[in-house]
Amino acid sequence: MSDLFHAHSPARLLPEGDYGLEGAAGVRAQAVTGLAAATLVARRGQTAALRAACAAAGLPLADAPRASSGAGLEAVGTGPGRWLIFAEGLSGRELRARLEGLSAGLAAVTDQSDANLVLDISGARAREALMKGVTVDLDPAAFQTSDAATTIVSHVGVTFWQRDAAPTFRFVVGNSFAPAFLRWLGASAAEFGFALSGTGRG
Repeated sequence: MSDLFHAHSPARLLPEGDYGLEGAAGVRAQAVTGLAAATLVARRGQTAALRAACAAAGLPLADAPRASSGAGLEAVGTGPGRWLIFAEGLSGRELRARLEGLSAGLAAVTDQSDANLVLDISGARAREALMKGVTVDLDPAAFQTSDAATTIVSHVGVTFWQRDAAPTFRFVVGNSFAPAFLRWLGASAAEFGFALSGTGRG
């Protein structure tokens, strides 16, 4: 890894570009911008009521490591009675206000819009690259569209889920740990050709 990224500061995001095997891009990663994000945490004993209220408003919430969508929002279960919620085209303040309205006092809502790097990872060799460090069985028979996990990758805490059958995986990584995660991903994907976009030119 040191040879591959020796010119790039380990404290900064890996710059966009092509890494590893030339003439191939078996793994692609795109930083996702323009998303508002928030945590939604059910108050004690209110998980069922919260899920019912959100479902009535068009947003199904799986009380499990699953992703779901509705009412223009995407929800990912991160633990019992806990979800990460994402929205395009809203500010963090707008998303928080909307969730507070949906939850009707049944949950705590915290804006997370500036807290994380959100990364879409895809490509014909994406599973193989991710399997090098993701402590979840990513075999297509075991991990499929809408499946999600909150786990550790190379000592970095992440939440991720599979968005489609291509497959495309969306990873959410805390900003402080995003440079380390990207260096791990780049090193893991380099043998397949790694194309990174959306992180700037360094």
